Amino acid sequence: MFLPLPPKPPVFKIISRPYEGKISSFKEKNDSIDRLSNLIHEVNPDYLLFHPVINSIQNVWLLASYGSLWLFGQFFFLIYAMFNAIIKEGVPIYYFYATICLIFIFITFFTAPFLTLKQLVIKKSRYNKVLLLKKTQQIAYYEHNRKQEPIFHLINYKDITASVRRNEGLIFEVLNLHVIDESTGELIHSISFEDMRLNSYDQWAFIRTYMERPAEELPLNTEYAQACPTDMSQSLFACADIAQTSKEFYDKNPTHEFRLADWIIRCCTISYLDLAEGNIYQSSANPALHPEVQRRLMWDGINNPYNILPVTAERQAAFANQNQAVKRKWYSGIAVNATWFIGSILYVMLVIA
Repeated sequence: MFLPLPPKPPVFKIISRPYEGKISSFKEKNDSIDRLSNLIHEVNPDYLLFHPVINSIQNVWLLASYGSLWLFGQFFFLIYAMFNAIIKEGVPIYYFYATICLIFIFITFFTAPFLTLKQLVIKKSRYNKVLLLKKTQQIAYYEHNRKQEPIFHLINYKDITASVRRNEGLIFEVLNLHVIDESTGELIHSISFEDMRLNSYDQWAFIRTYMERPAEELPLNTEYAQACPTDMSQSLFACADIAQTSKEFYDKNPTHEFRLADWIIRCCTISYLDLAEGNIYQSSANPALHPEVQRRLMWDGINNPYNILPVTAERQAAFANQNQAVKRKWYSGIAVNATWFIGSILYVMLVIA
């Protein structure tokens, strides 16, 4: 979906710099560790990869798109009923008024779902994943601009300055990592880790622990820290499952098995939203695949010292678009949504008739 580009975050309250003093203790230990473990894509001696975060603004746009898709169908038949009434009355001024209303409603309630469905096809995202390269002490990410191809950046971890920004009008704080030109004081790079469910100080402590300390000191919860295949481009459904599990509305399902509770709670009710979020995961440029990053990877893939579960066979099959249980789950969920949508339109037509 074409969502507004996040602005480059300015420097607010500075926390610390890498290797500067003691790493702070976790303020919300259990909740933060569980959330951070959930956001991890891969963690190994060479790199730690974070999923892109679907923040509050993006959720509003996705919800608006979902609501618009339903309301467009309802208002279409209300307009039809209005035109019938106008034709019977035969008042010319009503024709002009009805035409204006039709154009306005069409633009309002069709644009958002159209852009979302278009995004599912072109798979061009503005949302990045952040890769922490421990062995080489670097951070890799893509900068997304409105009309340009994503720009790859590889910056030195020791040049980072961490700050916390408090969102205006809201109660949560956001972690930002900056590279500042010391001679001019201008920002060269800014990376925002916006997540309203995560303590920003704990996130910075987590990043510093991974980059600066031995593996056994990195706190991870294996219930949440599930490894994923690096290439996420083959199955939208598998990515939508990741979007579901990140919401923590029900027990984790790392094997992608079909469970009735999961299907009732999420898939058969608001699968459109989860598919839209899954598409953002799927289409985000993956810095782990960039040649400059691959040259810096030295781990042989054996004996991972970090507390994380390996990629399961079910998940590997799901990401390769070969897990039939995942396909049945999502196709049935989409069918339920489509049935509700078409049924509501038919009900409106019946009432009109």
